[in-house]
Amino acid sequence: MIYMDIPTQPETAGDNQKSGSKVAAKTGVNRSRKPSPKWAGRWTNLATDHSKRWEKRLYAPKSGGVLVGKLAVRIQHLGEREEFRFNTTNRQAAAIQALGVFHFLKANGWKATRAKFKPEAEGQTKLQVTVGNYLEAVNKTRRLRMRTFLNYRNCLRTIVSESFEVRPEKGESKFDYRGGGNLAWAKRIDNIQLEKVTPDVVNRWKRDRIASAGNAPVAQASARRTVNSYIRCSRSLFVPAVVRELNNLKLPATLPFDGVELEETGSQKYVSKINVQTFIADAKKDLKSADPEAYKVFLLGLFAGMRKAEIDSVEWQMLDFNANVIQLEETEWLHLKTRDSAAAISVDREVMSELRALMPTPQVKPPKWSQFILQSPHAPQPDSLRPYYRAKDTFNRLNAWLRGKGIKANKPLHELRKEVGAVIATEQGIYAASKFLRHSDITTTARHYADQKARINVGLGRFLVSKGG
Repeated sequence: MIYMDIPTQPETAGDNQKSGSKVAAKTGVNRSRKPSPKWAGRWTNLATDHSKRWEKRLYAPKSGGVLVGKLAVRIQHLGEREEFRFNTTNRQAAAIQALGVFHFLKANGWKATRAKFKPEAEGQTKLQVTVGNYLEAVNKTRRLRMRTFLNYRNCLRTIVSESFEVRPEKGESKFDYRGGGNLAWAKRIDNIQLEKVTPDVVNRWKRDRIASAGNAPVAQASARRTVNSYIRCSRSLFVPAVVRELNNLKLPATLPFDGVELEETGSQKYVSKINVQTFIADAKKDLKSADPEAYKVFLLGLFAGMRKAEIDSVEWQMLDFNANVIQLEETEWLHLKTRDSAAAISVDREVMSELRALMPTPQVKPPKWSQFILQSPHAPQPDSLRPYYRAKDTFNRLNAWLRGKGIKANKPLHELRKEVGAVIATEQGIYAASKFLRHSDITTTARHYADQKARINVGLGRFLVSKGG
């Protein structure tokens, strides 16, 4: 890092045997030697209280190995050094603030300076940031939807609690949300210092979790998928875009998931086990008249590849019957999974005709929530902190029908989305399938969804049949 040596009182060799430049080299900050583009003179000839001299010594600090973007300066005085960060990327503005800190320090000393300019650090050791401190700071950035944040938080707490064997006290239950058992358990996890949650700790947790599943290949594969899911969610709390905003936290040099790799789980591709033509005919025969709401879900899930939450809150006004398109977009009620989820979904004309036939008859005073394609007496709850579906009863009925048709997956409705992805991948290729499914990354399509339905035969079997018989 770059230091500003204040010549108010010379340091002796005993006070500090390393120059600021040597410390900067050791700590790995890229020290620029290029002068400010607006300054053509020698900044070293300027007085210590000249703002240009301070502008030269600014740098972009790092937190957990990630550049935080804002500018900072490190000041040396009376044998002590301290970093001061400024909430700006403008070098001139930051230099003026640095000069203000410098003048205050000369007049008032270190204790008063830290109290005024770094009150959060006064009296704290460098890495005294707990898991709870970090989670609270991440939540305050508002970068994550509350439901997403709570999911990620639970995953991180699971890893930490199992790594450090944090268990509920006698008579408590971590599932006791009303009586305070869960709160007490979570508090013990949150009090663990973040610097103790190292990549080695996470890797050891990962190995122990997988080993506890036993030696059966199926159980091992399931355990690997589980730890991968926990790691993916937890490390999303430590991505650079989030870390850059945590200027008030003194983070460890190595963050918990730095260098932690996911487990190899083998193929997770969807393998089609249905005859889609027969499947569609059965749905029309069994559901269209007997359970039209479940039939709507079937049409939107299979032919449009829509997700459960999207089906739950899609509105009639999003259907363009002339263009045969469902214009899916965010609304007051519908929060889409990613930015790529908003799209115009092309649907076959025959499917749009089936949906049009299921539209309710217009009324002078329409019933409440009639704007939704799925009818339900339950009100939408877009701010629910837990997964909530207003048409859950309809989903349950369709899932029961799908299981009766041989779909044994944990989420039968989601199998419809995978099936249409497999059909498109077979007929039009993986890129077309990725676009139709509205994935933000094609690797997701390749890894999970689209296994081509067409089977490749070598064709050599005919040589087994002799010409004579």
